[in-house]
Amino acid sequence: MKRELLDLAARLTAERQPYALATVVRSERPTSGKPGNMALISADGAMHGWIGGSCTRSEVIRHALETLNEGEPRLLAFGSSPGRPDDLVPVPMSCSSGGKVEVHVNPVLPAPILIVAGSSPVAVALVRLGGGMGYTTVAEVPADGAPDGTLAEVADEVVEDLAETAARYAERPRGWKLYGVVATMGRRDEGSLAELAAAAPDYLGVIASPTRMEEVRRVLAAKGLDADQIARVRGPAGLDIGAESPEEIAVSILAEIVQLEATPDEPEAIESGDESTDEAPRDERANAAQATDPVCGMTVAVAGAPSSVFEGEPVYFCCEGCRSRFDATPELYLSRPVADHS
Repeated sequence: MKRELLDLAARLTAERQPYALATVVRSERPTSGKPGNMALISADGAMHGWIGGSCTRSEVIRHALETLNEGEPRLLAFGSSPGRPDDLVPVPMSCSSGGKVEVHVNPVLPAPILIVAGSSPVAVALVRLGGGMGYTTVAEVPADGAPDGTLAEVADEVVEDLAETAARYAERPRGWKLYGVVATMGRRDEGSLAELAAAAPDYLGVIASPTRMEEVRRVLAAKGLDADQIARVRGPAGLDIGAESPEEIAVSILAEIVQLEATPDEPEAIESGDESTDEAPRDERANAAQATDPVCGMTVAVAGAPSSVFEGEPVYFCCEGCRSRFDATPELYLSRPVADHS
């Protein structure tokens, strides 16, 4: 990796910004991308570095952004032929070069954030063990509570205002994971849950008995939380492993978080604070707009793509070569889909 990419990766990591690394792992001539060529794709869709010509660029960016959402790497095969391994993601490439190239795309995501409300022994155990798992830990101790010196020692951050903290993480960038646990042991459980729910965390749990949870849900409804928000609250939090000590309870909760993230098809794991299509930032919606190149069949990002106008409608291309071929003989490509905006 070139020094410039190393420096950029270090800066984005320090700023807790997600990015993806794309590396050419195999190529067949003629192609401009060679094994070892590498690029960094930031969350805004900008590519830094070199992996080859324009026929691969837009598809690599699109797949890189998808890996940031899914958190899983993938191996792209441009111009893949039959008989290649099943784990390859085939990507059509019919640009004039005719080469073949395989690109490994690996997402690099910031550490998940674990917010723990309360200063109970279970809260301390959660912060301690969560930090050991690599989470960025945030411990909430209200100004009118008794600050726990141990929490200040083990947490990455100690806050007094839970509502302000939740609001800070509500607009988190693509790729961030946020977990919240209320360990106030019956004191202001509902208030803490309501404040954390406003951030739409990927996991929200509370330490409470099944009987107590019935009352918690009634109070949350009275506070204005809708049925979906209430249903997403895990209570009693944690897997049923017969936990008794604070440390065992913390282990059961963290295990439930791990289990939830390992099964993303569950409803609770599908939504997160930055995935609402109605409230997505305008620049993210622009980056998401895509079209199909009618010449080579590649999916391209509309923003910045070469384009032409045919019968009053815009047509987008992966490169200038495809645009020139279309402009010369558009009738050859009329039977193919011209655009697929999303």
